[in-house]
Amino acid sequence: MGKSLCCFLLCFLVLFSFCSARQQNECSISRLNAQRPSNRIQSEAGVTEVFDHKNDQFQCAGVAVVRYIIEPTGLLLPSYVNAPQLMYIVQGRGLQGVLVTGCPETFQSFQESQDGQKQGREQQGQQGQEQQGQQEQQEQQQGREQQGQQQGREQQGQQGREQQGQQQGREQQGQGREQQGQQGQQFRGDQHQKIEEVREGDVFSVPTGFGHYIYNNGNRRLTVVSVVDISNQANQLDFQPRRFYLAGNPQNEFQQKQQQQQEQQQQGQQQEGREKQGREGQQRQQQQGEGNNIFSGFDAERLAEAFNVDVEIIRKLQGQNDRRGNIIKVHGGLQAVLPPRRQQEQQQDDPLYAQGNGYEETICSMKFRQNIGDPRRADVYTPRGGHRSSVTSYDLPVLRRLVQLSAHKGHLYQDAVLLPFYTGNANSIIYVIRGSARIQVVKEQGETVANEEIQEGQVIVVPQNFAALIKARDSGFEYVAFKTHENARINTLAGNLSLIRALPVQVIASAYQTSDNQARQLKHNRQESTIGAPGSASSRSQYRASA
Repeated sequence: MGKSLCCFLLCFLVLFSFCSARQQNECSISRLNAQRPSNRIQSEAGVTEVFDHKNDQFQCAGVAVVRYIIEPTGLLLPSYVNAPQLMYIVQGRGLQGVLVTGCPETFQSFQESQDGQKQGREQQGQQGQEQQGQQEQQEQQQGREQQGQQQGREQQGQQGREQQGQQQGREQQGQGREQQGQQGQQFRGDQHQKIEEVREGDVFSVPTGFGHYIYNNGNRRLTVVSVVDISNQANQLDFQPRRFYLAGNPQNEFQQKQQQQQEQQQQGQQQEGREKQGREGQQRQQQQGEGNNIFSGFDAERLAEAFNVDVEIIRKLQGQNDRRGNIIKVHGGLQAVLPPRRQQEQQQDDPLYAQGNGYEETICSMKFRQNIGDPRRADVYTPRGGHRSSVTSYDLPVLRRLVQLSAHKGHLYQDAVLLPFYTGNANSIIYVIRGSARIQVVKEQGETVANEEIQEGQVIVVPQNFAALIKARDSGFEYVAFKTHENARINTLAGNLSLIRALPVQVIASAYQTSDNQARQLKHNRQESTIGAPGSASSRSQYRASA
């Protein structure tokens, strides 16, 4: 008994350590560099730019980063991913939908169905009047029956024939109502799940396995940055990001060029082998799809049976001979059911709508979007320094359990400083929206792992507990930082809320071998909490000379 218990505990510990190690990434980083996209995929109505997720810093953070540039009337095809993702609208506006299996189609248009119901009510009224007239005729006939038996028998025969004709008329009227009801159902309008308008500065989340699509209904390009948290516990596969498209014939965006070339060579060899197999192999290949969406691998006839449609429709579902890519053009524009924009803005401004009503939200009514680009909603503001806004699970409850990510958007004015900080419980993935800045990152033992300028469109990772300092250049600096925790805890090393500020003067003086006056300067000279206004001219010139 004791041996079996020990064996069980040993197996449990091994399994537990394996599962725990699966969620922890190797972070032996000696150098951090700002990254640009390593792969660019052109589609019919846009471009997909992918950062190399196998880079050391992305491996350390356990994330993959993708940028979508969608042209006007362009549609990013519906898909789902094996890990949660957080997206930020860099510029433009559009429509985005999150697809949740089992939830009702709450956006509905009933105009045509109401017209059909009105016609049905009018027809039913006419039928009721006809039935009343028929009943009156029957009563008159029954009164005449009492006048004589012979006349009654003749009238009864006539009544029998009349009743048969009336019954046939009622059956025809019932069939007509059924046909009209079917026609009303065929022309009852559109129904679909919730669609939201998104604009610059919006952050929206997509939980693991939830379907998602984006459409550009604006007049300029729509740029979206997506961070996929592949190290999240919700991902039960390996540390490879996987996007499952529901439509089209798109390329694998997370596959590097060398892998694509190798697979193309393998596919070419397999194609030569299939050509030699004969007619049976060719027929089996024709029955299965040749696209790259999730339906392509199924047998076309079986799918036709599952959808209860013709096989020719399934061929289109499987994306055969589709060369448009993952961002397609919607000719004539997207026609969808949407509430008035004013109503959406009122809901966005309503604090009860933003924070919840005190009851647990259901998945079907859950909110997925929050705007952090409006400076009027800033959490931190310095008049000469800049501002910062954040979104956490307190603002967006979906982040708590289903996504476990958060973000903040910062804007540093010219020469302003983001005071030295570190994130105690999350990795930070910083994407540069506009402008430029010099960033310094320091790891344990005081080793500098980054000291370079980062510019628009670049990404750099600041690992958990690594300290960073950012100083904006002349053009200012706008960025969005994605955090791998739903409530990222940012700790500052300078300013009025910093660790230094929390220390007694004597501890500072003893630790740094300074006088009490110098210790007080370290503790009190910087009054801002997060964003520091530009310093003196001498300090700026010294920084520029060292840079």
